Amino acid sequence: MKSKLKLFFLALGLGTVFMLLAAVAYWLCLDAADDNSEMFASGRRLIIHSSSSGYLPGVVMGLVIFGLFFLSVIAFLPLDEKARKRKGMKLQKAVAVGAIASLVLTFAGPFWFSHNWEAKAEALGYQPCPPLTLLINRMTYQAWTKNLDLCFDPEVSRLVQRGGPEESKAVEAMLAQRRRP
Repeated sequence: MKSKLKLFFLALGLGTVFMLLAAVAYWLCLDAADDNSEMFASGRRLIIHSSSSGYLPGVVMGLVIFGLFFLSVIAFLPLDEKARKRKGMKLQKAVAVGAIASLVLTFAGPFWFSHNWEAKAEALGYQPCPPLTLLINRMTYQAWTKNLDLCFDPEVSRLVQRGGPEESKAVEAMLAQRRRP
C-alpha cells in the first residue's frame, strides 16, 4: 500500500510538471506566432525571422504525451496485476507512437514553419539579406528586408545583433530619423 501511495504521488507530480511545461511551451509558441503576425502587419522595412520557434509544436506534443502517460499511471493503480500489465502494454504502444510523432514534428517543424513564413514574407515583398551581411553570428535567425541596401548599411548592422523584434523597431526608428532634416 505504501509503495502504491509513493507511485501515486510520483506519477501525479511528474504528470503535473510535464503538463505545466507543455503549457509554457504552448505559450511560447503562441507568442512567436503573435510576433510574426505583428511583424508582417507593421510593414517595417526590415524584419527578423527565427526558425527555432518551429521546434515548439513538437515539443508541446511530446510534453503532453508524457504528461498524460504519467497521469494515466494513476488510473492503473487500483487494477489487479494482470489487468495492469495488459493495459500497460497498450499504453506503452500508444506513448511510443506519440513520442515518435512528436520527434518527427519537432525536427520537421522548423522546415515547415520556415517555409510558410518565407512564402508569406515574399508575398509581402520581403527578400532575405544575403549571407554574411546581418546576423552572421545567429544560426537560426535571418534578416528580411524590402530594401537590400539595408543589409549592407553599417548603422543597421550595429543595431541588429541578436535578432529580437526590438531591433527591427530600432532600425525603423533610425530610418525615420534619417528622413528628418
